[in-house]
Amino acid sequence: MEHQHGGKLIAAARENNLNPDQIIDFSANINFMGPPASILEAVRANVNKIENYPEINSKTLKKLIAEKHGLAPEQVTVANGAAEMIYQLNKVLRPKQVMVIDPTFSEYQLAAESAGAEIKHFKLKSSANFMPDLENLKAELNRDLDLLFICNPNNPTAHLLKADELETVIQKAAENEIIVAVDEAFIDFLTEPGQYSTIKLLDSYDNLVILKSMTKLFAIPGLRLGYAVTNKDLSLELEAKRDPWSVNYFSQLAGEIIFSDNEEIVDYVKLSRKKIAVERKFLYQKLKEFENLKVYRPTSNYIFIDISATDYSSAELKQELVSSAILIRNCDSYQGLQDDYIRVAVKAREKNEILIEKLKSILG
Repeated sequence: MEHQHGGKLIAAARENNLNPDQIIDFSANINFMGPPASILEAVRANVNKIENYPEINSKTLKKLIAEKHGLAPEQVTVANGAAEMIYQLNKVLRPKQVMVIDPTFSEYQLAAESAGAEIKHFKLKSSANFMPDLENLKAELNRDLDLLFICNPNNPTAHLLKADELETVIQKAAENEIIVAVDEAFIDFLTEPGQYSTIKLLDSYDNLVILKSMTKLFAIPGLRLGYAVTNKDLSLELEAKRDPWSVNYFSQLAGEIIFSDNEEIVDYVKLSRKKIAVERKFLYQKLKEFENLKVYRPTSNYIFIDISATDYSSAELKQELVSSAILIRNCDSYQGLQDDYIRVAVKAREKNEILIEKLKSILG
């Protein structure tokens, strides 16, 4: 199983003789507003700091994150993107058996396999619109399992579970001594993330680990910034067995700006959620007009689409679009998905309209 992700602009440009700047990238689910101005200004103003080591274990940023969530700093581990914590969790826990809910983010399986774990697949059904049957999921939890990954909202299907629904799974897992890692990488795009985030459950469950990403909402994937929150003992172990300088100076700087809760950041998040909600609705409605597409209701900043009623496979449609400098996510690499599904990010109106018009010319 290979690392398969969106955002492969350089490869797409090289293969199709394009300039990467020409390509409209619908394959990576990044906030189309771009980074907050204060982050860009701070990076420019502090470029000379590149000659210094970053702060060990991001202690200043860790304190700000803890304050934001009402936690102790010892419960926070700052990382070089949430993906680093997925691998670190497997490295520290050394699980014998890990469950993933397919289709979902491939790094859960890859990280578990890198630690020598056996993978158990809980497969979502297209007949149920890829919504998980939580009763069946809970029935699968037993003491042979060590670690369960849950992506909420799920990538790529966008199904979303409320915190109280997830609590029933976390509770059953706790009874069987299973660690539950809830990946909330896209949850902050929601208008009301508090209804869905499991942060509020941390005090009640020692078997809960929550993974967060700053790269999506704040449009800084090139910097790489994420973090994990969990009980103090596990958090300290995650911290102790990793590179203390994995988070670079500019990522720390960006994080400190984000979590300082200054007025610009508050306004940026509010405006981002508002604009993305408007464009998500627009793009969803326009895609629904295609009779040969089954468009799943989006919850975050991407849309999952079944193209099996068209004359194209996902690989063929991706190639047809990239030849016109439009890059989409071909979902055939997701476990449990055939070559019938694509995912597109929500972009600004002008780019969304370009995608729709191009699809009209291809699909009729």
